[in-house]
Amino acid sequence: MRFMPALAAVVVAAIAVPASAAVIDLTALNRAGSAALVGGQLQLTNNTSQSGAGWVAQSISTSQSFSTTFSFSLLGNDSGKMADGIALAFQNVGNNVIGNGGGDVGYWNIGGSGSSAVGSVIRSWHNNDYGLSTNGVVQGLKAADFNLGASNNVTGSETVSYDATTHTLTLTGTFLDNSTGHSYSVSDSKSVNLAAHFGSSMYVGFTGGTGGTDADQRITSFSLTSAVPEPETYAMMLAGLGLVGFAARRRKA
Repeated sequence: MRFMPALAAVVVAAIAVPASAAVIDLTALNRAGSAALVGGQLQLTNNTSQSGAGWVAQSISTSQSFSTTFSFSLLGNDSGKMADGIALAFQNVGNNVIGNGGGDVGYWNIGGSGSSAVGSVIRSWHNNDYGLSTNGVVQGLKAADFNLGASNNVTGSETVSYDATTHTLTLTGTFLDNSTGHSYSVSDSKSVNLAAHFGSSMYVGFTGGTGGTDADQRITSFSLTSAVPEPETYAMMLAGLGLVGFAARRRKA
């Protein structure tokens, strides 16, 4: 029948599920520990010996591919090296938890769970490294291109993406040393099966920690893109399939 190609096009368009993108309102994150809202930004720490975190209240599926982009600001409050760093973290413990502060940047032992987190870690002080961590610890990262701790003023952005088919986590981004104007690109890639690691869902958020030296560590913007069908997409798909079935029945008749 002549309208069958049109019906097929409807179904194809419906099955080609678009990505669902959202800029996350930082004021809506669940804050824990030393985390606070300052000027609409998520301030994770601002003093010594702190651990702070901010989590998206709703968990997300581990079986779907996704991408998240965030911007950050690390600012030392004195003439010494700022400390200790921040992390984008994925975990399944809860949406109101913190980890150990200091050099563990709130990433290790989230909610008392030990080495359970997966994410992207940035460390200053004398560590000066960054990269993806798939085993909940902050050791074994990549060396930064400049001394983050001594800079006392670092801004940047990262995009961390997960391919649920290949089980690959990738990182791209840029760091800027505002004290010298030097910037450079960062990247990393690790294999991890988030569904096997966390089960069907996980929480997404940020952690930060300080020890004997302080820093004003903030997340300044945050967005999340996931391959989740919108309600109208499901409706289109069901309607298209229904019309195809109806046409097939008429043809048989």
